[in-house]
Amino acid sequence: MDYRTISTIALDSATADHTEVWIDEAHEAATRFAENAVVQNVSKKTRMLAVRSAFGQQVGIATTNDLSGEAVRDTVRRAESMARSSAPDLEYLAPPGPQQYPPVCAYDPATANVSPQARADAVAVTARLAEDLGAACAGSFTTADGVLYLRNSAGLEASHRRTAARFTVSAKKGDGTGWAEGYSHRVGDIDTEGLVRRGLDKACAFSEMRDIEPGAYTVVMEPAAFGGLLGFVCWTLDAKEADEGRSAWTGRVGTQVACESFTLRSQPTHPALPGDPFIEDGLPAPEVSWIDRGVLNTLAYTRFWADKSGCAPTGWPQNTVIEGGDKSAEELVATVDRGLLITRFWYLNTVDDMVLSLTGMTRGGLFLIENGEIVAALKNLRLNDSPLGFLKRIRELGRPVLTYTEFDDHMVCPPVVIDDFHFTSGTSF
Repeated sequence: MDYRTISTIALDSATADHTEVWIDEAHEAATRFAENAVVQNVSKKTRMLAVRSAFGQQVGIATTNDLSGEAVRDTVRRAESMARSSAPDLEYLAPPGPQQYPPVCAYDPATANVSPQARADAVAVTARLAEDLGAACAGSFTTADGVLYLRNSAGLEASHRRTAARFTVSAKKGDGTGWAEGYSHRVGDIDTEGLVRRGLDKACAFSEMRDIEPGAYTVVMEPAAFGGLLGFVCWTLDAKEADEGRSAWTGRVGTQVACESFTLRSQPTHPALPGDPFIEDGLPAPEVSWIDRGVLNTLAYTRFWADKSGCAPTGWPQNTVIEGGDKSAEELVATVDRGLLITRFWYLNTVDDMVLSLTGMTRGGLFLIENGEIVAALKNLRLNDSPLGFLKRIRELGRPVLTYTEFDDHMVCPPVVIDDFHFTSGTSF
């Protein structure tokens, strides 16, 4: 049964003032490995129908994974029953009518059809490279494809098909560790062997790890590390919270929040990182410059808050592009007299939302830089710093690349040099 037929059954059986039908179908397959051997191969297919019904501002939502005609009609009845018994949702807006969407190409047939054997072959190369160096590798190779479909009673209809591939590898030799990852909506863009070699190079570079005192250091962050911190910027750009005085961004629109070389934007049609063509309620996804040459240009407006504020709705940053220069992380290292190279962070969390202070630990390889060269592997450190501070202390941005962070955010993100980045304590590993 096709999506339009399913949505027609739902809309024809609806009695509410407004009805929305969402269908989300996905297929994800993953090959996981540890100690240089495949330990798991999984494949799952999911599909969900969600119906949102509204009588005035009384709203109800019901879901099902059964797309048979009777189940669809039952889901509509449940959504309408919940709506009738619900208190009014004062932020609810009637769904929009037909829209025009930006041309987004996020689907790659080769990625949708990657076989378990192809993923296992990549693991076999990983194992051979690691064993040749007396090291061990763990990680995963994941591919996915899916469709998001929306239709409503106001005549709007939208559909988006997408694919994704990610390869991640953690390498270990003795106390040495290294990590690398690759992400794209096109599996052919991922150089799995190159990523394995990068992780192994870090793990095998030094036979022991040194302690280092916590404090303020010049740091070179690889894209995954910098992108992990920037996720907290993107998630907190809520205009409603800021206008109500509940945000670190309150009163900061139009002010300098980063160095002049820093620009953060959303571009749904980006060729390397295509986003979704639609945002909340099926509105077209706009191009948004969130931070422009260091100045906070706008915050994220939902339909409700945009309508209340007299602004255009932006949705949330649903793909993130950070502009940069032309140097690799290795070339940035060469510009640092003394500092640290950070591969990535983990266990990142906020300490104080009102100043956006963050904490977390380094992971996957922390190294000492002296006179532009990496001279030692270091035990991990715990950070405590805020984007409201360190974005202004950026010395240089490198060449942006696709990266995938700890929180399932994908970005076009550069490596970066930041001065006086703060660490509060060390670790035993």
